[in-house]
Amino acid sequence: MGLRPSRKSTQPRHKEANDAKNIESTSETPSSSAAAAVESSTETLQRDAWTARGKLLIKFHDAISRALNSPEMKQKCYEVASSMSSEDESEKSSLANHDYDAEATLIVQNKHKRDNDVRDKAVAVGFFTFFLLRGVPMVRNVVSRRMASASRYKFESAPQQVKGLNSSTILQQPTQQPDSGSPSRLRQFLRLTLDVTVSAAMTVLSGTFLFTPRPSAYIEDMSKLPLVEGKSVYAEVVCPPLLNEYKRTIQQYGRWPVMSSPPSSSATAVAATSSNSPTLTQEDVSLNIIRKFAENCSKRAKYERAILEEQNALDEQKKMGTVSIPRPVPEDVKVNIDEDVFFLIDDDAA
Repeated sequence: MGLRPSRKSTQPRHKEANDAKNIESTSETPSSSAAAAVESSTETLQRDAWTARGKLLIKFHDAISRALNSPEMKQKCYEVASSMSSEDESEKSSLANHDYDAEATLIVQNKHKRDNDVRDKAVAVGFFTFFLLRGVPMVRNVVSRRMASASRYKFESAPQQVKGLNSSTILQQPTQQPDSGSPSRLRQFLRLTLDVTVSAAMTVLSGTFLFTPRPSAYIEDMSKLPLVEGKSVYAEVVCPPLLNEYKRTIQQYGRWPVMSSPPSSSATAVAATSSNSPTLTQEDVSLNIIRKFAENCSKRAKYERAILEEQNALDEQKKMGTVSIPRPVPEDVKVNIDEDVFFLIDDDAA
């Protein structure tokens, strides 16, 4: 009678192996959970930072849009436009025309530049689409012709012998099918019309949706308007609420909450790019453009005060932008916007 192997010796081994696996899994769980917690907390902080900067950007856009759509802005633009377009100009209207001429010219130049940029890109897309639609069939036809010419020489099949009723042999020549001719003129015209229509549609769609400037581009153009010579409607109407919103931001965060953009053409820019510094998001770029707008408003206010001081007219309470300056604001006017904003303008001026 043979002996059967007992199963008691194998079961403890499997149990020990399972226990070892459980111990390893429990030992690895705290480290993996800690790493996952750190990653989740980092993502949460980053998401909160993006949300805070997005809300801050919305606040600045709201302040600027309310100033642009205010009745005061509409009245000022109407007065400037009417004084510039009047044919029988009096001495007063010609003076107003001269005061706001630099700002109006810069607005027209900025708009013309943006429109030309969008138009050139859209037209380039249209031409590329047209050449692509017309070029692919032409290349295909050339390739097919060369392939046909390469296989042109073929041995003709021998004529077949057909026996007639009188047992006379009749030689039947092989029938040749006529070559397919080129497309008709109507078909070519329809193809050309379709290609032109598709190219024109691509031009319009790309100019309307693809190459439309971002809102930050328009704010960047507006940020240069307070620096013009003469008077400035934007410095008078848009700068006060913008500076007040900037003041509230500094009071809330203690400093400007966005990292400044590195200079574009310098060695520091290359060093900043090669280092592990965080990259700026689109919200950061837009907020820094708004900060530059506030700095230009501060420069305008300081320069106007310097001119009034030279004229011994500091006692006159004049609003920002209503002082006619003889030349554009110099670039060497130094401002510290984070500190100057607290005494440049009052909260009631917004």
